[in-house]
Amino acid sequence: MNPVEIRNLTKHFARLVAVDDVSFEIREKEVLGLLGPNGAGKSTIIDLIVGLRKPTKGSVLVWGLSSTKNGLEVRRRLGYVPQQAAVFDNLSARENLSLAAEMYGVASKQRVAEVIEEYDLGEKADKLAHTLSGGQKRQLNFALGSIPDPPLMILDEPTVGLDPSRRLEAWETIRRFQQKGKTILLTTHYMEEADALCSRIILIDRGKLVAQGSSEELKSTLSDELLVEYTFAEMPSNELVQLLAGLQGVLKATHKGLSLEITLKKSALPQVQQLVYQSNLLIRSSSQKEITLNDVFFHYTGRQLFRDKEG
Repeated sequence: MNPVEIRNLTKHFARLVAVDDVSFEIREKEVLGLLGPNGAGKSTIIDLIVGLRKPTKGSVLVWGLSSTKNGLEVRRRLGYVPQQAAVFDNLSARENLSLAAEMYGVASKQRVAEVIEEYDLGEKADKLAHTLSGGQKRQLNFALGSIPDPPLMILDEPTVGLDPSRRLEAWETIRRFQQKGKTILLTTHYMEEADALCSRIILIDRGKLVAQGSSEELKSTLSDELLVEYTFAEMPSNELVQLLAGLQGVLKATHKGLSLEITLKKSALPQVQQLVYQSNLLIRSSSQKEITLNDVFFHYTGRQLFRDKEG
């Protein structure tokens, strides 16, 4: 039995279909990444797993227990770390942890002391939560989720808004969960995070599961494609970009400033090179880039993984 089995999961909010007939499993001791842009349905899936919402259709089983019918038993088996720090600002870090321990029914003082040490909160343990830095609050957030020492950790975009150094600290926390043999579900919209941490990745967009596999498996589906980037001495014309985009075998051609990026089938490379050279633009550099998860996402959806709008 897998820790989590999700079958035909669907969630409607009025006319909005937030989750659309999604099925997957989370295997024991793996780190499964739900990767998609903001508004893709990742957080709604999390809410359905932990029993905060009821599905319109389909089911979620956590070690064979229904998240809808057995919500309390399910929540005792998992730790949940939400996007925003779920702390009481007018309580100290220690008091926040003690309250969580009481709610989970664990040996309060001993477990709180262990978690304070594990998350390096000793000097700040008796400070009010609102006095903690953003990074310290995020560490407290992780600590609260791990108080019951659960076998399943649900991490809902836990690094959103962190600077690079704080994000790396959060990655180390997640790796410690791995080393302890926990099963982890991680939602993220950061490609490098999914690449670094996840043994398996599910790509989701507008509520639909569009692809799944390891990072390398997903990228291998585009093994006959190339990413070519040119940098010119002057800005390439829109006409050149449109001509390149119209070539057979060219999947995408975009330019920003002096740079031109082309995603193409390998067979189209000679025609692309010929057209670029015929433009008489001075080429300062050219390179072939590795396929990324963003390119895989574009392959399956025709859109970029990252969007500034749509929430």
